[in-house]
Amino acid sequence: MREADKIYGGVEKAVLTLKDGVLTANAGIDNKNAPKDYVVLWPKNPREWAKNVREEIKRRTGKQVAVLIVDSGLAPLRKGTEGLALAVAGFKPVIDYRGEKDVYGKSLAITYHAVADDLASAAHLLMGETIEKTPIVLIKDAPVEFDDNIYSSADMMMPFKECIFMRAFKGSK
Repeated sequence: MREADKIYGGVEKAVLTLKDGVLTANAGIDNKNAPKDYVVLWPKNPREWAKNVREEIKRRTGKQVAVLIVDSGLAPLRKGTEGLALAVAGFKPVIDYRGEKDVYGKSLAITYHAVADDLASAAHLLMGETIEKTPIVLIKDAPVEFDDNIYSSADMMMPFKECIFMRAFKGSK
């Protein structure tokens, strides 16, 4: 309850919450891959973690890299977990394709590409969910637009009034 910004309801063993602009189960709290009687929380400030990790890699190696802080998440009406970007340092996490043309010349009206979440899902697949013990994944040659900015979940959040899922919840603003 303390970790959630808002609680919407839930099912057995899971509560649907809003946490840092992310619709997620149990406010991101996970007892999977934690010692008995312990849980794992999201970092207090994932954006700051992404920034600090990026700066430390540059300090130690001289390499300019981008960093993505990842957790597992759920998609409505889909079985299984997928990668979820909590923060990004060094590349644009979302590309706005509205107004661009598709292969048939039609103008896109609502399409955003969740680049960070796509990469988070690829990393999540390699990191695994059980006994893999793979805390870091190196992704090379990803088609991203590099920059020097740091992004949080809020920067990747769709406004409630524009979100097809949130608009379905009575009383959402």
